[in-house]
Amino acid sequence: MENLSSSELDSPSKTPLFIAIAAVIVALLALYLGWMGFSRATVLEKEIARLEAEASADTGLEEAVQENTARLDQVAGNMNTLSKNVSDALGDVSGDMSKIRSDIRKVAIDAGTAKKMVEDLEKKGVKVAVVPTSSSSQSSASPAAVKTPDATPGKPGAYTIKSGDTLGKIAAAYKITLSQLQAANPGIDPRRLRIGQQIVVPAPSN
Repeated sequence: MENLSSSELDSPSKTPLFIAIAAVIVALLALYLGWMGFSRATVLEKEIARLEAEASADTGLEEAVQENTARLDQVAGNMNTLSKNVSDALGDVSGDMSKIRSDIRKVAIDAGTAKKMVEDLEKKGVKVAVVPTSSSSQSSASPAAVKTPDATPGKPGAYTIKSGDTLGKIAAAYKITLSQLQAANPGIDPRRLRIGQQIVVPAPSN
């Protein structure tokens, strides 16, 4: 290729060629810059999408934390209620145990009182015996209870409370008054007769 002189380059015929080359260079530069801009825009769009996804995840996490906090508050309330119910139940059990101990002490006192009355009656010559309840109860009773005869109606002695017994029925069966039966058993509560409990039956007054 021949070297062009400065005079030839400055000639009017070469000017359009330079303009065309410059236009191509500018076009290529614009295309490159456009491609770079498009690439950067794509990267920015991806970054924005990632940030939006993270923000959405953070929002969901915050909602989950709030929901779990509400559940924990509800569980704490339920635990407080359960603790109160357990405390109340323990208080009721403690009260029942105190009542049971009191009843046991009362039974022991009643048994001691009845034993003393029986001993006093025996000292006075009154024969005290155990009342047989039924054939089935005799078979399951202890040997000492089976061997001891019970008082019979009209005769003084000890009587063992059976199911359905009241002081009124017992007094009528032994032909004594209710007041006489109560006087012979001052430690007995007529409203709290227990099966197997023994009472003293006095002799009927003439």
